[in-house]
Amino acid sequence: MLSKKRIKIMFQLALYEKDEGREDLKNVRYYKNDYVRLNILKSIISMTFGYLIILCMIAMYNLEYLITNAVTLPYKSMILTAVGVYILLMMFYVFITVILYALRYDASKKRVKKYFKYLKYLLKQYQSDNDNETGKEA
Repeated sequence: MLSKKRIKIMFQLALYEKDEGREDLKNVRYYKNDYVRLNILKSIISMTFGYLIILCMIAMYNLEYLITNAVTLPYKSMILTAVGVYILLMMFYVFITVILYALRYDASKKRVKKYFKYLKYLLKQYQSDNDNETGKEA
């Protein structure tokens, strides 16, 4: 037998599955550490590509200066500065990524627990209805 409460719960569960539930269920398949590490790896790769693109753009912008002074440029200090900035940016980026994705994982885990709690509730309701119907038939 359908009740308003059950229909409301089923509707909320369907909305959750359709929107953020799909992503949440995918996220909680991993352990928290694995999920965070995977996203750290993605962040490092994207940050590295972005940094290289920015360095190339800076080099292109200053190309005339670089060509005219190619012999006298302090390459060692330029490279050390670029690597130092990269390391500092990477440390900052990884720190932010760890915090952000740990919080996202915890929020997903909490929503999925609530989702399974409601699924379990619906299952018990349907089982009790089946037990009542079986008892009436006998």
